[in-house]
Amino acid sequence: MKPRAAWITCAVAVLAVVLLCLWPLLGRSWFFVKYADIDLNSGDLRHQVRVCSLVVNTRIEESPLSREVRRLGIPVPANRAWRHAFEGRLVRGVCVDYWYGSVYVQIHTLLSLLDQTKTPDEERRVILTELMTSLQTGDPHVAREQTFILMGDIADKHGLDYFIPEFKAYVDKLRDSRKGR
Repeated sequence: MKPRAAWITCAVAVLAVVLLCLWPLLGRSWFFVKYADIDLNSGDLRHQVRVCSLVVNTRIEESPLSREVRRLGIPVPANRAWRHAFEGRLVRGVCVDYWYGSVYVQIHTLLSLLDQTKTPDEERRVILTELMTSLQTGDPHVAREQTFILMGDIADKHGLDYFIPEFKAYVDKLRDSRKGR
């Protein structure tokens, strides 16, 4: 065997052994993770890639919520309050949904309902101000419940059967308990 061919064979063998040793680590939450975080104050999204818990890439973008909040001129605090929404791992297709991931999905549903019902800007401003106030509490349960209440209010106003009856009863109960506070 020629020296160059032996060197290539050896390099390929070493690379294969290194990959086999690293493969189990690639799916670990601390090795290579992609995060999507939501800013509770503006609704912006931050995407981060972390390798061995070190941030190697960060990108901030507007979300449909933050675009709408800015368009309507709803005041938001200047500081950021980032919370994990989603986490994805390199291997095994693992995706972790945090509480704010669920809230983020519900917010998109609320925005779609506003578009579907052609809600005017003045009304949108009131609704999204309430939403942002609940989001800024830092309690994902409060924000999620408020999103359901707002969706129920919009559906009721427009005569839509948006929720199944059992869930509508739950939302009505939430609304009544919030009014009682």
